[in-house]
Order: sequence, then structure tokens, then C-alpha cells
Amino acid sequence: MPLVEEAVPAELEPGDMTIVLGSLYHAGGENNTEDEQRETVGIFFTKGFYRQAENEYLSVPPELCKGLKFNHSNSFYYAGEKVTGIISFHNTDTKLTLNHVSFGFIGEIGYTKQQLQYSNDGFGHEQIQNRTVYHQLPFINIPLPFAHSTDNENKVMLDRGHHSWPFEFTLPQYLPPSSGSLADSYPYIKYYAYITIDQTWYKSCKKQIFPLIIFPRVDIFNVHEDRQSMAEYDRNHLHVKAYLSRQSILPGEKVSLDIHLKNHTRLKIKGIEAIVIQHREIDQNHHAEVIFKMDLPLPEDFTKTKFHQIFDLNIPSGYLPPTYHYMAPYSDSSIRTRIHYELKLEVKVHEWLNEIHLSIPITIGTESSLEQSQWEENSYGGMPINYTTLLKEMNAPPTYESAIANIKLQDIVL
Repeated sequence: MPLVEEAVPAELEPGDMTIVLGSLYHAGGENNTEDEQRETVGIFFTKGFYRQAENEYLSVPPELCKGLKFNHSNSFYYAGEKVTGIISFHNTDTKLTLNHVSFGFIGEIGYTKQQLQYSNDGFGHEQIQNRTVYHQLPFINIPLPFAHSTDNENKVMLDRGHHSWPFEFTLPQYLPPSSGSLADSYPYIKYYAYITIDQTWYKSCKKQIFPLIIFPRVDIFNVHEDRQSMAEYDRNHLHVKAYLSRQSILPGEKVSLDIHLKNHTRLKIKGIEAIVIQHREIDQNHHAEVIFKMDLPLPEDFTKTKFHQIFDLNIPSGYLPPTYHYMAPYSDSSIRTRIHYELKLEVKVHEWLNEIHLSIPITIGTESSLEQSQWEENSYGGMPINYTTLLKEMNAPPTYESAIANIKLQDIVL
């Protein structure tokens, strides 16, 4: 059914999730009963106003209301936190019956698998094709009670006017971090609350999702190592050592990278690039995302026998999923999920076909219980400097935050 977009009313704030309820008339035959001709409709929309149009019209001009509002305006929560909010409806009709209204919370993982498909070409020849199978599996599904339902059937009777109900639920203590995007980017982990309203004259369901960003708490004090992280290359008369001041880091923090280089045969060093990479693994899927990269300020066409310098690297601020390993329960088995990071160094040598690669694993956390005050200036607040930020993934899907900001209508027909 087509949707017609109209101007956004001034009272609708950007990002508000809204619900309109009204009476829907069919331009059907005269023999239809009043109940068959007239039916309640719930239209869900975000950042805009939509109405249904195709031989149907709303009996009264719909009015806007804020459909679902969370106690955290940025929709960000830590695992184990309590989520509270308000569900709102506005009824423009005299009397309204909502059949089977449901509300809940879902955690979903998405990943792909390669599968061989066998078929015959009509001449008795067997053909084998390798196809990609997309999996979208809910590993957590928490139905939530909807207040004011009648007969325990989630049926809601509404008089004309505005109606609202508070809700609250507590997130499980251990959850993998939101990752990926809401676009078709695999693998991913995403969370959302949902509201569905069933309609009576045809078997369909309007479903609106409200995305949430959820991270587990990862205290870097508990995983901090005393020794410096180090990577080394020693071949073909070239010796490179890289030391990282610490392995466990918070978003927005600065870390020091110590580079030692011995160039016995005076090879021409064209440059050294530092790259922080996020790795997402679900089942057998693996995706690498560049968080940032920086060309270290090395003298141009360096040919000296020795080089030593300490560089400051600024880890990007914002919603960086922390390093985490989680076994997601599904059916009678579990699915492995993992997020981890590495600092990768690429040394470029003139006339060498391949670059030299060094790798230092790093841990991204969300907080530090040790001397928390000294991190506050940098944690989740500072803007990274002196490097080029790459906000896109290698395959260029949108970030999770931008995908949430631009989420569109989701209409599911059962």
C-alpha cells in the first residue's frame, strides 16, 4: 500500500517516534457491514508524517503524538540497566478497539553462510551453485506486559483523546555490544523495542521498531597489563620495533607509540602508517572495519641507519563497541560472537613489492575503576586530532548511529 509523505508538523521534534490512530473507511460495496467498511488503523512513522492512500481515507484528520519515549534520549544503555519510558496513543475516533497489541524487546544477530545448491539443467546434468544464505536470529526476545489490556488478550479499548502508559524493564546483565549497522551489513548485533497492532478485517500486523544501542560494561582496569605491548620485524637488514604505552584503552584517549628502526643497508623508507582496525566475528563471518589511520611524520625518503620517535595516537571518541566475547544462545545451541581490535603498522620500503606488517592487539573498554577522574577529560568526549578519521567501513555501510538516526518505516505483513 503506498505511503504519501506530508510536511512534518512543527510540534514534532526530530527523532521522535510517533503513532497515529484513526478510523479507516473502504470504498467497497454497499453490502458490506459497517464493521467491514470501517476499521481502526495504526500508522507508525519517524521524522515525518505518512498517511495511507489507495481508495481509502481517514475519517478525521489524524493528530500527532509521541509514540514511545525512553528515559535515555540518545537510546544508549549499558547491559543490566533499567529501561523506562512512556507509550502514547492518540485516538481521533469516538471509540477504538486495538486487537492484540504487543510490546517487547529483542536482541538480534545477523550473519551469512555459504551453502552449496544442487539442481538439474533439464538435460540430466547436475549443476552446483554456491549461494549466500542470510541469517537473522533473535537470541533474546522479552515480551513485555501492555497495561490496560482486557481479558488477558492484549485487546485495548480506547475512548477519544490521548492515552499513555508507562513501561519499564531491566536489560540482562551480560549482552554483546551493538555493532554493525541497521542497513544490510553483515555480521551485526542489534537491539530494539517493538510495538505491534493487529487489525481485524484482514490478517496483517503493523510493527514499529525503536532501535537501542547497548554495550556491556568493560572495565579496562580489570584487563590492564603491566607490560608494554610490542611488535617486531627483523629481516633483510631491516629491524623495526614498535611499543604501545598500554594495551587497554578508552574511546577518546591518547596512547603513545614508540618506534625504533635500524636500517643497516640504508634502504629507502617511504613511510609508516598506523591503522586501528575493529574485527567483528559472528559464527564463521568476519568483517574488518578501519577505525582510523594515520601517516606517521617520518622524514621523506628516509635512508638513515637509525630512527627513534614517540608518536601520540588519539583513539576516536563516540560509541566504539568494547572488546567482548559472547556465546549467543539460540535453540539448542549457541553462536559465537566476538569483537576485538588491533593496531596495525605498515612500513613501506622503496622497491619492495610488499609492505611490512606489524600487529599489536588492543582492548577497547567503556570505563576504568582506577583513577576514573583522570580519564574524564578524554573519555567519550575528546575529538581526535592529527590523524585522518575513516568513518566508513571497508565496504562502506553507514555507522550504527547514523543508521538509527535515519531509520524508516517498517511495515510487516503476516
